[in-house]
Amino acid sequence: MVLDRPARKQKPISLTPLVDVIFLLLLFFMLSSTFTTFGQVEIGAPAGSGGSVAVPQALLVLSSDGLKLNGREVKQDDLHRAARELVEHGNKHLLLLVRGDTTTQHLVTVMTELKTLPDLKLTVARN
Repeated sequence: MVLDRPARKQKPISLTPLVDVIFLLLLFFMLSSTFTTFGQVEIGAPAGSGGSVAVPQALLVLSSDGLKLNGREVKQDDLHRAARELVEHGNKHLLLLVRGDTTTQHLVTVMTELKTLPDLKLTVARN
């Protein structure tokens, strides 16, 4: 004699535990990874036409060929020292002239280097 068992209904598989595990893994990897820190370059508004404007006392030309400070070539590694010498000699206002196809990264690198000198005022112009 063969007993016929009643057909069992299949319960649908719950995805809740799977979603919980994926969420926990995502949270773990987000909290354990390191994020890149971005540097900041402060850019102020240009001077108004009504006030007195300081005249730049030195000129730094930034081009794809390199850097020229007051007409003489300066290497990127020597820029901080050369700018510090300018400040020590009383030249506290520097005009940074960007020429040609200079990259933005190069400009930001130079500006970051120059911003380490607290007494130096920097004005940026594009040619």
